[in-house]
Amino acid sequence: MIDIAQVGHYFLQQPEVTDWPAMQTVWQHYAKRPGSWRLPELACRAVGGRGDGLVPLVTAVACSYISIVLVDDILDDDPKGLYRQMGAGVAANLALAFQAVAYRMVQEMETDTVPLMLAELIYLNLKTAQGQHLDVQDSLGEAHYWATVEAKSMPYYGAGFYLGALAGGVDTAVASQLRQFGQLIGKLIQVSDDLADAYQTPACPDWQRGGGNLAILYARLADHPGKARFEALLSQISDPAALGEAQQILLHSGAASYCVYHMVQIAQEARTVLDACPIAQPALLQQFLAERVVHLFELLEENNMPLPDELAAAILV
Repeated sequence: MIDIAQVGHYFLQQPEVTDWPAMQTVWQHYAKRPGSWRLPELACRAVGGRGDGLVPLVTAVACSYISIVLVDDILDDDPKGLYRQMGAGVAANLALAFQAVAYRMVQEMETDTVPLMLAELIYLNLKTAQGQHLDVQDSLGEAHYWATVEAKSMPYYGAGFYLGALAGGVDTAVASQLRQFGQLIGKLIQVSDDLADAYQTPACPDWQRGGGNLAILYARLADHPGKARFEALLSQISDPAALGEAQQILLHSGAASYCVYHMVQIAQEARTVLDACPIAQPALLQQFLAERVVHLFELLEENNMPLPDELAAAILV
């Protein structure tokens, strides 16, 4: 298994980074929770690859992740965003730098698949930028929501699996299947995060963003007895009492169940894609799929919502 410290060392040795303390600081900030940076390594192991030479690829994915989050926090006006400490302009410029470093890392890899890997990394960052653009549009509709998810939330996970599969030596057909699996994971995580975020206290930025959260969007659009009251509470959402009441409306209106319904469908689709993919160690990705909804179990239990049998069945290893 790749040591994240090894990845950090590789990043910090990049020529520009050694002379740019701000880049070093940002890296150290995000390296505390590297989570999804390991996607290429996981995919490589799943297809039976040895994992030799993966450090540059994992580092490039990490840099893309940091670039995305730096900008996303600015667009969301996230009170926890790193830009709050360094300023929006500095953070946006650093995001460009991280993205550029990612491209060069892949370009300098010694493998015949470099052109394919570069194309995937370019697609990841360009598509995500499009999704972030859609996300800041003032549009209250489910079609717009899903278009945003497809562009903003799905490419990163798809690219992580595709890149790792290529590094593992499989052909592009199998790598593309794993990209599809990864994209569905990204979609699953987005819906799950929407539900979890809606039940956070204090109120997360999603409450101020109109239609960017599926649970909140459902409560605003669906026909239910608490619809007018829910809309009125949105302007008071910083008040803990108003937030608590709005969260109860999410439950009683069917918004939470609607999110779980979509998670069932997505998890089943992801399992179907994985079952059809001829890889050496499918159990690794079956477990990965199961782990993606662990926090959903906890959230449902905390709010006295039963876990649908269909969801459990969809992720059983």
